[in-house]
This record gives sequence, C-alpha cells and structure tokens, in this order.
Amino acid sequence: MFEVTLQGKKFRIEKQGNGLLLNGKMLQPDAIRLDADRLHLLVNGKGYQVELLGQEGQNLQVRVNQSTFEVTLKTELDLMLHKLGIDAGAVQKINELKAPMPGLVLRLVAAPGQEVQKGDPLLVLESMKMENVLKSPGQGIVDKLVVEVGNTVEKGQVLLFFR
Repeated sequence: MFEVTLQGKKFRIEKQGNGLLLNGKMLQPDAIRLDADRLHLLVNGKGYQVELLGQEGQNLQVRVNQSTFEVTLKTELDLMLHKLGIDAGAVQKINELKAPMPGLVLRLVAAPGQEVQKGDPLLVLESMKMENVLKSPGQGIVDKLVVEVGNTVEKGQVLLFFR
C-alpha cells in the first residue's frame, strides 16, 4: 500500500491481483519500461508517457505527457510511523556546531539571526593546510557565533549556537 500526494490531493494505491486499487477504484494498468527513468503506461485504455525528472527522498518530480508534477510517495511503513508520531523525515532540533578537528577559522559564512537548512555552509575552518567548509547539521536559526576569523579552535570546541 502506498499513499501518493499529487497537487495537494492524497491518493491511496493498493495492489490487488493483477490490478491496482486507486482510492477503492479498480484499475488495470499495463506498463512498458522504456529506460531507467521513463515508461509508457496504459490505464483503462488511455496512454501516458511518464518520466522521472528527479527525486529527493520521498519527493519526486515527474512529467506525465507534457505536464510536470511534484509527487510525494509514502509507503505503508512511513504512514504507520507517522501515525505513531515517529516520522522518519522529521526535522531534528540542533543546538550547536562543534569543531570536528583542530584548526584556524578562515571565514564566517553564517550570521546571527540567519535561518539555515541542513547542508548550508556556516564557516570555513583550515586544518592541515586544507579548507573545510562546515555545514549545518540540520534546520535552525543561528543564534550566536562564539568564534571570529583568525581564532584557533580545538576539536570539539563549540563554534556557534542555534536558537
């Protein structure tokens, strides 16, 4: 069983025999895979060219014929975890960023009050003559920078705090 969200509408898809139940309505799809990202789909006599344009986790971007759609796909396990309040993709609260190695602070990229997402660059630390871009481990707002450009830091030292 899957739950697909397309343009804000949720659809429940279940496999039943050789067919699929779409919100309780029986469909008899026939698919021919054209390559890894494209297929020709025939549903109840109507043809569709479907192409996967991109995927990030459960979020997909697909083109059906000439229209592009953002689709979210959740499995039965995802739905059960959500019902229990244990979302696999839940945003993790972050409190601080620590130095992963000793080094010299070369650049501060983030500023207090700045909202950051997971993977956004926060600062550049030089260690063993290499520049290392330290990125945000999660979503948050930068509260306070504890270091300045030119500071030497030890491994595990707090570099900045998040709200």
